[in-house]
Amino acid sequence: MDEGELMRDDIFGVLYDAGACSVGTTPAMPVPAGEADGLDDWLERGYNAGMEYMHNWRAVRLDPRLLLEGARTVISIAFPYQASRGIVASYALGDDYHEVLRGVLSEAVSTLKERYGGEYRICVDSAPILERYWAERCGVGVRGRNGLISVPGVGSRVFLAEIVTTLELPEAKYEISDRSHISDMSGVMSRSCKGFCPEGCRRCLDACPAGALQDNGRVDARCCLSYLTIEHRGDWDSVGERAMKTPAGRNTLFGCELCLRACPMNSVPAQSREDKVLSRLRPRPEIEALRGEDVLDMTQPEFSRIFRGSPIKRAKLAGLQRNARNMSGGEEE
Repeated sequence: MDEGELMRDDIFGVLYDAGACSVGTTPAMPVPAGEADGLDDWLERGYNAGMEYMHNWRAVRLDPRLLLEGARTVISIAFPYQASRGIVASYALGDDYHEVLRGVLSEAVSTLKERYGGEYRICVDSAPILERYWAERCGVGVRGRNGLISVPGVGSRVFLAEIVTTLELPEAKYEISDRSHISDMSGVMSRSCKGFCPEGCRRCLDACPAGALQDNGRVDARCCLSYLTIEHRGDWDSVGERAMKTPAGRNTLFGCELCLRACPMNSVPAQSREDKVLSRLRPRPEIEALRGEDVLDMTQPEFSRIFRGSPIKRAKLAGLQRNARNMSGGEEE
């Protein structure tokens, strides 16, 4: 191995030790025309619903070099989280992943600075960057028909993060050899969902209760239960109301992961995925046991206490109680 490969592998080791389940690198460069996740078409169709901020920072989204002066490399990182089947999306059962991942990655970056110098920009849903595009390009995983990145041996229950750095690292996709702490990471996967999803599989599409998931993996947020229960403020319009009155909508307090549950790529043994979940990302018993009726009479102080440091705070008490009222009379799946 040359010096660059040794440095890359050491960096990968630092990130795996921080809790990552997959890591990859690729040169920082503009996203080629036609490969931008259909961003413009998605916006033109109004699939962003009330997320007007998605119109902002287009140039930055398409060129990660604008995030950090002198950027040479994008490092994509996946961290696993634990599956659950309650009325709260699994990813939200633990501490807020934005804070948790930024914390562990900040420590990792401090180590890298000591060893190699350079500048770094950590992105955990905190910067306008096309996360799934870079995860695929770095070989971290492959996008399925549900639009999510699936990591071999882990599935699609992963958080994505990126480090943009001025270090120049060789491109790598699961190419760390002779590292016992890197398992199920050999070989380069196809970047096409057709080469990853089982032939003819439409389980995720069929599982989407209001047709929010499109055949090309894009999501129409206007009828997506996750958007409607988390991001949307106030009353739902007629499209959102129809989605939330479906049996699945009646059984949703915060977020939706029906497409994840349906995906055969997530049928990997839980042990192989959950052993590596960071402790702060594991479910909190009080949140995992939450029922809709528990929320209806919740006071603001109770909300603040129960969801301190939780991503559920994003919905605010008013939004969560709106969702709980909608659940009245709903049946479990």
